[in-house]
Amino acid sequence: MIDIKNQLESILSRVSSSLTSKSKKLSISVAIALLGLYLAYDKITKPPQKLRHIPQANFLKYVSSFLKKRPYDEIAKEITAPLGAKTDHGLYVVFDVYGWTVHITRPEAAKKLLLKTELFPKINMNTDRRDTLFGRFAMGPNIIFLRGKEWKAQRGVMNPAFLRSMPVHLFGDLSKKLFVQLDKMLDSPIEFHEIMNEWVSRYNRIMKANTDPLYMLLPSLETRWLFLFPKRQEAHRQLDLFLGKMQEIIAEKRKTLTSDTSMGSKSRNEKDLLTLMLEASEEGNGVLTDEELQSNLCAFFLAGHDTTANAITYAAYNLATNPDVQRKAREEAIRVLGDKPEDVMPTHEQIQQMPYINMVIKETMRRNVTATGVIAREATEDTDLSGVFIPKGTLVTVDIMEIQRNPKVSKKGMSWIPFSNGARQCIGMNFSLAEQRVLLPMLLRKYELSLPEDSIHKEKVVISGVGIMTPVNLKINLKKRY
Repeated sequence: MIDIKNQLESILSRVSSSLTSKSKKLSISVAIALLGLYLAYDKITKPPQKLRHIPQANFLKYVSSFLKKRPYDEIAKEITAPLGAKTDHGLYVVFDVYGWTVHITRPEAAKKLLLKTELFPKINMNTDRRDTLFGRFAMGPNIIFLRGKEWKAQRGVMNPAFLRSMPVHLFGDLSKKLFVQLDKMLDSPIEFHEIMNEWVSRYNRIMKANTDPLYMLLPSLETRWLFLFPKRQEAHRQLDLFLGKMQEIIAEKRKTLTSDTSMGSKSRNEKDLLTLMLEASEEGNGVLTDEELQSNLCAFFLAGHDTTANAITYAAYNLATNPDVQRKAREEAIRVLGDKPEDVMPTHEQIQQMPYINMVIKETMRRNVTATGVIAREATEDTDLSGVFIPKGTLVTVDIMEIQRNPKVSKKGMSWIPFSNGARQCIGMNFSLAEQRVLLPMLLRKYELSLPEDSIHKEKVVISGVGIMTPVNLKINLKKRY
């Protein structure tokens, strides 16, 4: 950089001596402008000097791929995975939604990042995104985005709720209701994501808008210039309706808990999460305001509904495309639940007796990543990851897809992290796994699964999305067994 400045000054000196006063001023202005453009380009398209010892992704190539909404697995294969494979430490730096961020692709570094929460706390994303669509939906006072004492206080309320709630019977009832809808759609291939009501449809529209890469990279477009974007304004109006519905649910639940005496006799592990959170507040584990309850309901939609729904869809795809695996999984379900021509809901004890189906679930979540990474952390002091210097203030995240899919990564240690790990691990992990362990054996007993001949997913699952990976128009043939 110093050499370039010196050369420009030398050229300016030689040129200026042969120019008139007017021309000299013009030439100096042009040179200064060119230097400014170069410095701006260098600052934007290259990481800070303190991070240039780490392999870096090409700024224009990565950002253009992101804005074009290219599938994340294609971006990884072409741009980022080769960077991670270049070195033993597996680190690379890229300009993503957080800015210039170091990405981890090895379990050893992931372990340090996720377990040492004081050295690597979650970043505060509320500073410039609180009024964005995604900020209004997800970045409120909830267990995902809160930090420090506020997070610990909420965790004190949430832990008892999640530990007590394992509503296997409720999951079974919901699965039976799903089958009623599926039975009406058997004449043609079925896309599981199409089975929805008005509010799920509204939620899906909001989430589609939430993951628009343009607004993710440039949040100021809607925090300052929202009036210029009518479609974005409509997305905010849809969110207003959705948040209003959340408040309505909370108010109704409070009313029910006050007036319905039968709620007290209901088994704790069969109560829904909202009920248990309200009861935990009354038991002295901490009080959640309506704003906090609403924010956490939205967070559970984001972290629970999307990821679990996608995981189940991916599992159905893997079973449909691997007939031998499907046969073995069905045999296990029949061995535990019987083969009577009727829907049978597994008990909590029975889902523990199906290890093969559990392996299908875990392998699906390894291969078909639902969340690509964790919320970035910020180094609070100079440190290292896998022997690589990480300066104070550096943003760091874990690339879940590249850790879980990398054939060079040992399957021991922190190599399976679809729910992250450490103190900030997804609090709903067991909840999500239980949902899948109930639905899949019931699904396998009732239907045979296959992929349509004209499916675009013949070779591999085609995905879309930013942050949360969703299969594109994935339809499955279902044939009833009874």
